[in-house]
Amino acid sequence: MHCLNSPLRFLLFFILLFFSDFARAQRIYLPPSQSPQSPSVSTAVQTPSKNQELNSSASESRGTLVLKTYPDGTKKIVPLDALNFRDDGQAFGGPPHLTLYPGPFPTPINISPSSPERLSVAPIGTTAGASSLTANLPASAEPLAGAAQVAAVDPMGGGGAMGGDPMGGGASAAPVDPLAGGTQKSAPPLQTVSGKPAPIVGDTTMVQLGEWESFFLNAGIGGSLQGQLTARRIWNGNNRQAYPFSPNPDIELSGENFTFQPGFRLDVEFGYNFYEWLGVGLQTGLTYNGISQYNPTVSESADPDIQPGSYHLSADGELVQVPVQINGILRWPGQVKCRPFIGGGIGAIWQQLDVNNYYFGTDDIQGNYCRSAFQFGWNAQVGLTYTVEPGLDFYGAFKMLSAFMPVIGNYQFENSYNFAVEVGIQSRF
Repeated sequence: MHCLNSPLRFLLFFILLFFSDFARAQRIYLPPSQSPQSPSVSTAVQTPSKNQELNSSASESRGTLVLKTYPDGTKKIVPLDALNFRDDGQAFGGPPHLTLYPGPFPTPINISPSSPERLSVAPIGTTAGASSLTANLPASAEPLAGAAQVAAVDPMGGGGAMGGDPMGGGASAAPVDPLAGGTQKSAPPLQTVSGKPAPIVGDTTMVQLGEWESFFLNAGIGGSLQGQLTARRIWNGNNRQAYPFSPNPDIELSGENFTFQPGFRLDVEFGYNFYEWLGVGLQTGLTYNGISQYNPTVSESADPDIQPGSYHLSADGELVQVPVQINGILRWPGQVKCRPFIGGGIGAIWQQLDVNNYYFGTDDIQGNYCRSAFQFGWNAQVGLTYTVEPGLDFYGAFKMLSAFMPVIGNYQFENSYNFAVEVGIQSRF
């Protein structure tokens, strides 16, 4: 060794170093030899009588296989690239136990070489015929243990929810297969031509209520009762004369009043419903009541034919009232056929008092007292509507019409009240 010169020693050192690295590299890349003591595992696999077509060439194209063993005994063989999805084993009792399956590609199989679907293997204990497949598994148990905990479920194999994170993050609801038929879409709600929701149909009557947010027109008729009118004579700018009882210097009157017979009332109202529970309308009509009696009260009298006291004299005539008022109407909300309501309004009332004659004993005292005037008044009502078909309602109502201190000719009356019970029809359009 000492005889070698320096260049030769350097060359020999380089050769030994290169040979050492080469030998070490060969040890790194040599595939491990399979242990002769590798256990031989026999698994019962359900083998149908069909589909004996796929051979070892399919196995080579699929790559390494993995055996999944579930807690209920079900076994599935899947290609390694199918483990990119998490399998929680909901249908088989829990997550599977994973081991390598390096044996021959089992037959029959239910997948194509181009799809990562899992291979269906029957659970142990089924009544179907089974065959034995011998697989030489590696000595190391669970070489891929834990892979199922970070992978998401195979979307083609069911059993879990696809994770939102492609690297195995948290799971969320799996997308629904539009061709699976599992989820039925609900029909869109019916609509009217105007685009509003169609009216609700009753469960028992099957009668539609129609549109309430619309214009409406009411027409009604009923009976009316006019309250007593108590009057006092006032100066009209010229005199205090008022028929039927003219002033007499020998007679002093302390009071006069009129009573009326039952009459009738007609009403027409046009308006708009802003909501099903709120409407505003313009109302007019006619109220008629005939005069029943004229009742003067004599406090002092110098006429021997007329003694002090109260007289109840039959009379002929009438009181006519025509209201022109704006009303508000509040209805019970909701999709119901029978709907209570209340309402009221203010405006003008045209009144005319006509006294044709009265009877004093056997005397028929003729005369014409006919005076009219506009007064300020108000009204109130309460009632119930009933829908008979879409947009058409019947109604019944109790109504009151009042005038504040009406003045008609030389008479100023106390507040006037007229009460009516009315039935009618309402059209919504």
